Amino acid sequence: MVVLPVMIEGKNLKKAFGGKPVFEHADFVIPDGTTVGVYGPSGIGKSTLAKLLCGVMKPEEGEILLDGETLVSAALPYDRKRGLAIQMVYQQPYSSLDPSQKLLRGFRELIRYHHFAKTKTAEESLIETLLEEVGLDRGILNHLPRQISGGEAQRIAIARCLLFQPRLLILDEATSMLDVSTQANVIALVKRVMAKKRGSVLLISHDKALVDTLCNQIYVFDNHTLKEKET
Repeated sequence: MVVLPVMIEGKNLKKAFGGKPVFEHADFVIPDGTTVGVYGPSGIGKSTLAKLLCGVMKPEEGEILLDGETLVSAALPYDRKRGLAIQMVYQQPYSSLDPSQKLLRGFRELIRYHHFAKTKTAEESLIETLLEEVGLDRGILNHLPRQISGGEAQRIAIARCLLFQPRLLILDEATSMLDVSTQANVIALVKRVMAKKRGSVLLISHDKALVDTLCNQIYVFDNHTLKEKET
């Protein structure tokens, strides 16, 4: 059995709201180049875990390590620069898009803000490459978000995340609003694109069958704890 290097590790994590624990003593590892699943019913803490990984929330106890160094802990703030290696696609892809702005302008603003391309030619080439990776034609960028389908919006959201060349791409119930066929296509796309870069995918879902089918490693929330399931 090949043991892959650990990219991300959570140690003894605790998160509570109003004194009521969502989870505690949570430990997990996400190796390089894997698809890791987390499942459980709604409200049990799956999205909270994702938000800790992205720096939206901070743990009350424990720490998260990236490549063996602390990314965030109860004592230390989230390392925003290193944390760009972790990107998340949300359940509602339209929420990350400006409804009054055509998609092309949104891409250009993101690229320029983060200095992902030095010239306009490089910028256009980057956009073309990203669209090709997610299977979209350039013409879609002339549309407003409300003019594209849910599957197309999800692919746009994935492309925007890929701008950051993430080591980990989190899908937080990101396909639950799609039909079964589109859902399978989107997840297969994400796995294929991330595999090229030896990146990992964290699939968060209430759909046990989906997680069981697609993931190499699975964690289950049970009574405020996170347990690894034998696969």
